[in-house]
Amino acid sequence: MLVHIGKCGGSTLRQELQNRGKDIRIAHIRQPPLGPQFRYYITLRSPLRRALSAFNWRRKLVLEEASQPDRFPGEAQILAHYGSLDALARALYFEDGTDNALAQGNFRSIHHLGEGIAFYLEPLLAAVQPDQIAGVLMQETLDADLQRLFGIQSSLRLNDNSQAAAGRPGLSAQGEANLRRYLAPDYACIRTLGAWRLIPPQVLQQL
Repeated sequence: MLVHIGKCGGSTLRQELQNRGKDIRIAHIRQPPLGPQFRYYITLRSPLRRALSAFNWRRKLVLEEASQPDRFPGEAQILAHYGSLDALARALYFEDGTDNALAQGNFRSIHHLGEGIAFYLEPLLAAVQPDQIAGVLMQETLDADLQRLFGIQSSLRLNDNSQAAAGRPGLSAQGEANLRRYLAPDYACIRTLGAWRLIPPQVLQQL
């Protein structure tokens, strides 16, 4: 079972598996089924870079190319209102630190941001044994993970809309702090996988 968390390189992985005739069940935009009969592969990446990629991708499709302007009600208006993930991130909390329910609801209304890492993994990690996780494929190390877990040397270009760079790609200090706070459940799932020795410590430190 492949848990394809959106904007984590899962489309590239699925294409590589398909090209080599490897058949695997997929859970995407839905929570994975639970049970002792399953073994899971998980696509994952830095929650900050994932959020940037998701926002920028939706802005491109909905506003710039206008190829999906009405796919999700209200999404176009939200993307146009904030303009950038940083503006939305800075609005997640008021100056006194309390929740801004409107901004947080707007965040969840953007495709892939509403289905965050914790959406997929919280129920899964609470229900399975560590040895049921067959492997974690990080977008940051996807080529090496494909080789290690599937013996695949990737030939495909990885799509990434995160403006990826060290530090705070596309985010102000306040925007990053707010996002790290808001995405705390995502980071908790990642820490669990790290504690299960499924993510190398050097990769964890970069997230």
